[in-house]
This record gives sequence, C-alpha cells and structure tokens, in this order.
Amino acid sequence: MHQFRNDYSEGAAPEMLEALIRTNHEQAPGYGTDSHCEHAAELIREACSQPDAFVQFIPGGTAANAVCISAFTEDFEGPILAADAQPTAHETGAIEACGRRILATNDTLGVLTPTEVERVHHASIAGGCHCTRPAMLYFSNTSELGHVYTRAEFDALCDVAEKLDLAVYVDGARMASALAAPGGDLTLEHLAARADAFTLGGTKAGMLFGEALVVSPRSKRGQRAIDRIPYLTKRGGHMTAKGRLMGVQYTAAFTRGKDGSLPYFAHAASANECACMLAHGLENAGFEPHVRTNGNQQFFWFDSDDAVRIVEACGAEVTPAVDPAGRDRILLRFVTSWACRPEHVNELLEFVRGL
Repeated sequence: MHQFRNDYSEGAAPEMLEALIRTNHEQAPGYGTDSHCEHAAELIREACSQPDAFVQFIPGGTAANAVCISAFTEDFEGPILAADAQPTAHETGAIEACGRRILATNDTLGVLTPTEVERVHHASIAGGCHCTRPAMLYFSNTSELGHVYTRAEFDALCDVAEKLDLAVYVDGARMASALAAPGGDLTLEHLAARADAFTLGGTKAGMLFGEALVVSPRSKRGQRAIDRIPYLTKRGGHMTAKGRLMGVQYTAAFTRGKDGSLPYFAHAASANECACMLAHGLENAGFEPHVRTNGNQQFFWFDSDDAVRIVEACGAEVTPAVDPAGRDRILLRFVTSWACRPEHVNELLEFVRGL
C-alpha cells in the first residue's frame, strides 16, 4: 500500500529530477555561487514580486530556522512562538543551542494569535534586563497540525508585530501546501510584502532537499540579517559545497510549465486534493478529525486496535495528544506528497472501511 507517513519519503518530482539529470555533467562553482542558484533566486524574486529580496539556499528546515532566528536576534533576545510550534516541539533545542531563548505562548494547536503575542511580549518587557527581550515572531504555514493561515490571520500577526516593533518570520517548510490550499486567500505576493523573512520549503515540496530563505531588505533589521546570514550559514555547517543542486531544483520548481503553472504549487495542489479527499472519506466512514484543514496533513482519531493496523498498513504516524472524548483513542497523522494519487487514497479508504 502507498505510504502516508510524510511528504518526503519519495525522491524528486519529475521536473526536478529531469533538471538534475540534464545538468549533471556541468561543472559549476561551489557554495551557491553558481548560475543555477542565481537564476533560481531571480525566479523566486519574480514569484514574490520582491525584486530586491535576498535569497539563501539552505539544505534543511531546522538549519534555516536556526540561521534566520539567529540573524534577526541578539544573544539576549528570542522569538515569540506557539508552545507546540516546530522549534519548540521537533528541533531538539536547535534554537537554544544558538544561544536564543524561545518565548512560548499558550496558543493551542500551534496557531499563533495576536493576543498571546502581546501577553508574552509585555510579560517579557516588564522584567527589563532580567528577561529575554522579544525580537521577532515565528509561525509556520502550514502549522504543525496543518492549520493554513488566512490573510486576515496573517495580517493581524503582522499588525501586532509592527505595533511591538518585532520582525516577522514565517517558516514555510510546507509553504507550497499552504498557498495552494483550496479556499485559501493568502498569496505569496502579499506574504512577501509584509513578512521580514520566510522560507519556501523544497524538501517537502518535491525536491530531494533544500529550503529557500527569503529576506526583505525593507528595514534596517532586514538589512542587518542579510549581512549576517551567509556567515551564520557557514558557521553552522549549512553552506553546501554542491549548492548548485538546490539552484537546479528551485529553477525547475519556479519555471512555468506549458499551462502557465509553477510546478512548486501544482504538485502541492495535487497533494492537497488527495489529502482533502482522504479526510472527506474518513469522515464519511465515521472517524473524527482532530482539526479540519485543507492542507496536505490530516489528523484523525482511532481506537487503538484500528490505529495499529492503519500504521502497519500505510505508515501513518502517531501524534501525541490527549483524547478530548476521554476514550484513550490514538491520533494519527496522514500526509500526502507530490507522488500521491487518488487511487492511493481510495485504496487506503477501502482498507479503513474494512476494519
């Protein structure tokens, strides 16, 4: 059976793989100084409508978060983020290892809210030099539990950040899924016009590896971060000698096809469609969603015996959570990728209905 474990189990989507093969025998300068990375950065700037944006290619999401947060903060400062956001829950203290303290809110489901941002900010500032000073907001789109931010939610966070003089960083490991989600109203152009920095994740969007960190030079803090990022990337061991491999893949992802679409978003739209199809089928079969989302991650509750069988069959991952119904059910995460097809979803639904 097709696996729904994550969105990076497969290799590369066809456009990316073909581009890598086509350029395989080329000789290029190292460390991202090649023409492929330069062209990819230009294509990203064009897609964002930000001709002056700085683009740094970094191999992984945790590394990109550590580099960006370090670049925008001093060692006595830290980011405000939700308590179950990626850096808090799944990065083994990577941000703290850079000498930055995380300032966690009490927001639920990993969805950052302006009210909690203000509460944490005021509590930290009230302590003066005895407390870590907030310097930025961090949130991921989609969130750890698949929430797709609306334009109104995004603007509200940008507004409170502006009010409190905080930078805004959006972790876009699954940005392709978020911006291609059906019914979504937040665009890449609008996001880029307001955020100080964001990533366009490649690892979870059909590439072998790679994240594009995009930083705006509109503010002095952005300019300062841009100056620091190459040094922080190198010092952290994230500057890849064969950086051109990321440039090649991002060029393919952001080159329009014959139908005018960008493969980066086209593959994400396909993955989202399969995920929503799966969610609809599971609900129709009587299973309860933990949250409803139109992204490529879906979370559903199952009795323990059924959960074990499903994990064995399709690789769905157990997600730690307390059953609100008090039945000790198990929460499973299903993730679709560029390689998922409707027939794979139908196969899984048929299996689940037979439990």
